[in-house]
Amino acid sequence: MIMKTFGRLLIVTPLILFAACSTITTKRDFDRNAKFDSYKTYAWAPEPKTLTLAIPAVDQAIRAAVDKGLAARKFTKEEGKTPDFYVVYHVTSAQNTDVRHYTDWGFGTAFHPGYGYYVGWPGNPETYAALDQFKFGALILDFVEVRRQQLVWRGVASSVIGDKGDNAANAAQAVNLLLAKFPPPAPPPAH
Repeated sequence: MIMKTFGRLLIVTPLILFAACSTITTKRDFDRNAKFDSYKTYAWAPEPKTLTLAIPAVDQAIRAAVDKGLAARKFTKEEGKTPDFYVVYHVTSAQNTDVRHYTDWGFGTAFHPGYGYYVGWPGNPETYAALDQFKFGALILDFVEVRRQQLVWRGVASSVIGDKGDNAANAAQAVNLLLAKFPPPAPPPAH
């Protein structure tokens, strides 16, 4: 019984892990009054002393992906001058536990022909559990208009954080997904 349940866990748990690691979900929101078509320059915001940055490889991947993505959209990085908007990012992570219960028809044996109401049946329902612990993280990318000192665009990408050292690549992929719809479309003209 224990070996049978353990065997099922060995089959089910990797499937859950694979499914959980396969997607990055994104959300975006923006200030409908912002004049995105007038923005030409950007810079990385000065970092406050209390800000916790990502590990160096992930920090570099995020910054490089943002710089490349904005350059592809014809924004110029300004250093030492006042830009049209600042870029700020934040990373968060939390440890999560997922417990899933499954019921399946087991196969009774001569030594274990079933139990309870199902005694004597050739197969009896068995319930087993799959336990998965994973780290869930989010990348928050903010654009702040310098002139008004106001947040004008926010993108949030969230996913399971891997343990294989691929977090820098995942962070770059998250930035690319977020910037795919930046700048937002201009609002229709008022009648």
